[in-house]
Amino acid sequence: MNLYFILEGEKTEVLLYPKWINHILPNYSQVDFENEATQDSYYIFSGGGIPSIYNHTVNAIKNINDNAIYDKLIVCLDGEEIGVISRIEEIKNYINDSGVKLIDKCDIHFVVQNVCIETWFLGNRKVVKKVPEGLKLREFIEHYNITEKDPELMNKMDLYRNKAHFHYSYFKEILKEHDLTYRKSKPTVVMEKPFFNQLEKRVDETEHLPTFKKLIDLLRSFAF
Repeated sequence: MNLYFILEGEKTEVLLYPKWINHILPNYSQVDFENEATQDSYYIFSGGGIPSIYNHTVNAIKNINDNAIYDKLIVCLDGEEIGVISRIEEIKNYINDSGVKLIDKCDIHFVVQNVCIETWFLGNRKVVKKVPEGLKLREFIEHYNITEKDPELMNKMDLYRNKAHFHYSYFKEILKEHDLTYRKSKPTVVMEKPFFNQLEKRVDETEHLPTFKKLIDLLRSFAF
């Protein structure tokens, strides 16, 4: 089986997804160019944010139709403020309006990060200190304890411009307690298997992070 990923992000996701894919599908190999796929390969392309990812998805469908070596097209986007359902409707409408239809051999899947990729990172309960030292983190936890409640349902505090900004800030404060840093261009700490294992554990043990679970279940299905 060959997989074609289009990712909204230009920094974090293109570095992160190959690692995460490898954790679940170690027998799959990444190809640098879409026409290099053979068997159990995956290709990753950055859509460069919204709305340009919509046009790139249409172009990907055309490429797959012309070179029918892919079995799955997986489009990964942020839900941000408009939410999962509205984001999927938005991109589906764009594809429908383009008049392009994906060949029957290939299925398309939409994975929407609700709210953003950092929301998923907040699912690692083990990295959160039981007694945080930082005042800001204590305020965040008092506002919404992400070790007990679903991070995807967390609203922002008033000082933050949107939910994605708040979730990003929350995660950085958690790592600060361990003298760790996180940058979108260098997401090293979240790429490793121990961190990923904690996210898998969260979705296997709870009903939290349903959009992350969709990705996990999808990747697991390709292993068979």
